[in-house]
Amino acid sequence: MANPEKTANLSRKKGEITWQQTKSQLTRNAILQATVDCLYELGYTNTTTEKVANKAQVSRGAMLHHFPSRADLIRATVTFIHQQRLEMFAREETAVNLGAEHTRIEEGIDAYWRQLNTPAFIVFHELKVAARTDPELANAVDPAAGEFMAAWYAAVKEIFPDLALSEAFERANYLTLFLLEGMAIAKISGSTVPEEMMIDWLKRELRRSFQDVLNTVKRPTEE
Repeated sequence: MANPEKTANLSRKKGEITWQQTKSQLTRNAILQATVDCLYELGYTNTTTEKVANKAQVSRGAMLHHFPSRADLIRATVTFIHQQRLEMFAREETAVNLGAEHTRIEEGIDAYWRQLNTPAFIVFHELKVAARTDPELANAVDPAAGEFMAAWYAAVKEIFPDLALSEAFERANYLTLFLLEGMAIAKISGSTVPEEMMIDWLKRELRRSFQDVLNTVKRPTEE
């Protein structure tokens, strides 16, 4: 007699995700999101696997199954945060420019500034600071930060194909990244930040920098 379980496995399409795999991924994501929430609310030092498990409403066994140690959890959380930030950047910047003949610089800057004032960026900054004196954390944060920069730059080129043709593209994008991130970090530390003045200047500077392509090179038409 044929084994029903074996038959089901043979008939399952190659690459198809089972319910158990889906459930496992949902649990993993819930734990990672709970870790981000705990880091945001409690800080790196006070975030423990027990507190994360309680936040995620999972058992101790489930926590250990997915993340055997705190180091494993933090390492995965760094990757999770970067994925969140990249997905948010692509989603919001694409939405801002939907149907636009030329890139909408002002709206795009406003969208990115909002993204830098979310828990994802605040938590990553705290982890980056903590990594300065924590070699184990640095091993997780530093490589991921480099990968994020490369992925972010590739995403910018894809989302703004007209601006990518400008001679000022690389310089203008690093100006945007470091100016806005620096302002966001200053806010996190409690400093008074002249947001309106600096963001208004940045928008005007980007328009000046991209004058060789802006309003002359059209964005591809969405299919």
